[in-house]
Amino acid sequence: MHEASLSLAELVGSAQEGAVMEMGETPGERFSATFQSLITEGQTPPARLIELLGSRDAFHELMAGKRLPSLYEATALGAFFKVAPSVLLQSKSPSMGVSFRLGALEGISDVSESVAHAAKLLAVDRLTRDWGHGEPTVSLSKFSPSKVWHDREAGEKTASRLRAFLDIDDLDPIGDLTGLVESLGYPVEYRELPRDVHGISVPEEWGDSTAWVILINCGDNWARQRFTLAHELSHILQRDAGQVVVDRATLEDRRPERIADSFARNFLLPEDAVHHAYRMHGIIESYEQMASFVTDLMLTFGVSRDATMYALHETLGEFANPEIIEACGKARIADLMLVSGNVEQWVEVKQNEGHCFPSERLTQQSLNSFAAGLVPLQAVADVIADGDQEYAAEQLRAAGWDLVDA
Repeated sequence: MHEASLSLAELVGSAQEGAVMEMGETPGERFSATFQSLITEGQTPPARLIELLGSRDAFHELMAGKRLPSLYEATALGAFFKVAPSVLLQSKSPSMGVSFRLGALEGISDVSESVAHAAKLLAVDRLTRDWGHGEPTVSLSKFSPSKVWHDREAGEKTASRLRAFLDIDDLDPIGDLTGLVESLGYPVEYRELPRDVHGISVPEEWGDSTAWVILINCGDNWARQRFTLAHELSHILQRDAGQVVVDRATLEDRRPERIADSFARNFLLPEDAVHHAYRMHGIIESYEQMASFVTDLMLTFGVSRDATMYALHETLGEFANPEIIEACGKARIADLMLVSGNVEQWVEVKQNEGHCFPSERLTQQSLNSFAAGLVPLQAVADVIADGDQEYAAEQLRAAGWDLVDA
């Protein structure tokens, strides 16, 4: 970008023209003073911030104190500068538009790049839909999530409602969870995320509606990826506006997380399915029989051993031998698969781990729009090649595309 070549002094000087920089005049001006202090302290290159914000105009407006940052901008800048987004929003109780599912707080400063990438995907989604190349979606406009006060019950009821809304029997597993989420209009990309960041969901307001993009860590195991995706879907359904950081949220902020975890467990593995599987499996009197039951649930419904054991404790505690359940909860998963005769299936599942791939939905939309001459190659590159036009062109040529004029 040609504007990235401007110096910090030039940009700051330009931003200050027409701006009253006395601290405390307006929220925008207070933000500007804070923003400039962070830039100076960190000796941050202007090009990095322009890239993060998406344009020189956005950078100029924020530097000049003409407005406060948007929810996305505050989240991305907060992650980049390692400060609370509330500081940038001039608010004591921020309502953020990005949900991070983290196992730990380390690596939060690296999330800004992932959020910036998600913003590019949202832009491609918006542009291709505007040109009439949006893929068909199942509208959720008439779907209402549960808002009961009990967190676990709210998640469970919402999961049951969504299954009924989508005509999915509670006894049936959800095989293609990614495809299902994308069919609801939410693109899902599997990409490398910072360590311990399992998933990120990023929204964008479209008039009266909100678009979302979900990023899932391609380095996680298959069961965690599915759980995280269902977890992020809950945040979308519940219209959670708050930034949620697992293990670091306040008591009030933990409610969306508890609801999302309950939703994920019950959407992937409903209680009725556990009871039905238990009845079909027959009486369980040995460790080997329980190992077979546990691994069958894991592989059939695509859930982790921990999620399976949690479901068993919740639904079968009074029916099954608790000592056998506990033994299966402590055993190595590989040993459980060996005892149950599911090694071959387990190996097949493990071989599919670790692969990064773009949103199938956005890929189709961007390619259709590009073929019609409505969007540039860069839009396709943002979706399939992390912004690298040369690599995107290489992939398209390998697929038989004629890019002589691209």
